[in-house]
Amino acid sequence: MQNPPHDPGSALAIRTQYRQSESRAARLRLLVDTGQELTRLAPDAMRERVLARACAFLAMDHGLLLEWDADGRVSTTARHGSRDRLNSLEVVADRTMRTPYWQDRPGESLPNVLRVPLRGGDGNAFGALVLANSVSLRVPDNEDSESLQLLATLLAAHLENDRLLMALKARDRTLSDLVNRLFRAQEDERKRVAYDLHDGLAQTLAGLHQRLQGFAGRCPILPETLGADLQTILALAQHCVVEGRQLIGGLRPTVLDDFGLLKAVDKEADRLREAGISVHWIARCEARFPSQVEIGLFRIAQEAINNILKHSQANQVQLALQLHEGQALLGVDDNGKGFAATEQQLDTDNARQLGLATMQERASLLGGRLTCVSAINCGTRLHIGVPANLDGTPQ
Repeated sequence: MQNPPHDPGSALAIRTQYRQSESRAARLRLLVDTGQELTRLAPDAMRERVLARACAFLAMDHGLLLEWDADGRVSTTARHGSRDRLNSLEVVADRTMRTPYWQDRPGESLPNVLRVPLRGGDGNAFGALVLANSVSLRVPDNEDSESLQLLATLLAAHLENDRLLMALKARDRTLSDLVNRLFRAQEDERKRVAYDLHDGLAQTLAGLHQRLQGFAGRCPILPETLGADLQTILALAQHCVVEGRQLIGGLRPTVLDDFGLLKAVDKEADRLREAGISVHWIARCEARFPSQVEIGLFRIAQEAINNILKHSQANQVQLALQLHEGQALLGVDDNGKGFAATEQQLDTDNARQLGLATMQERASLLGGRLTCVSAINCGTRLHIGVPANLDGTPQ
């Protein structure tokens, strides 16, 4: 069988197509492999890896990764090659750069320089890949330039995401610090008001009640109507004294400072008992905790009891306070009407949901976690766990 005649043109075309296919495959591998790696790397490692891959892709032996802030201050965040030669590169912040820019510098130690912009979501450049070589090279073709621009875009997206995440974390820390200061200021103010009421109005009311009792004891027998009025006045005075003491106890319960969290929560639970709700302790821990832990958990328990009285229509409540593996665990469960899971979304117009948000924030500031499980006609279970030994404070 006769072989077909050899066609040098066809062979050259096949070799050209093969080389083009290899180039496209190399570009695709560059983008795919780098994209997969960036998801697993820290920001500094991302910068180093992208710069090294970009230099290797164009066979260039020097490179810089530049980034600049809103004021145009430029910093070098990664470098590749001789530091002395890299120092000869012009370092500028050019926010208007949109596409790769090739520069020939005859006679320089790095005669060819390629600048590839790192653009943010607003389209403006916040950095640049600067690639250079110690011997002259030809200008890369459009496909190579586009591949490098895609590589730079991958890095820019990851860096911008990291910047946004860091900004959100900083804002969250600032907000948490402000809330923590607010809670502390609130506690200090409650303590001040409680002491002022105790030393002022409460003493005056107690003195008034005693004087009225003394007057009633020395008073001659009065007509029935006047006698009934005097007894009503005595009852009102006694009620004022009791309410004053309850108000002071709610602002800053002395039992919390004197006897600890367990006694303070049990004293607060008297409000449930007075409302006809059965209270049962399933776990009791009389250990003392750091002051901020006791105050935080007491306020959470106080808010939980408020919610039960206002919303739950429960007739039974189970309380628990435990110390387990360095965690102070508080539980408040009721058999009330509960609420749907969708209602757990924060609604600032709903007092119960705002109370839950406040409890969650208090638990978070203590480094702990609050979980609330509820369903219609199935009651509500509230469990809180926080570190019991904050900042190394002895228990």
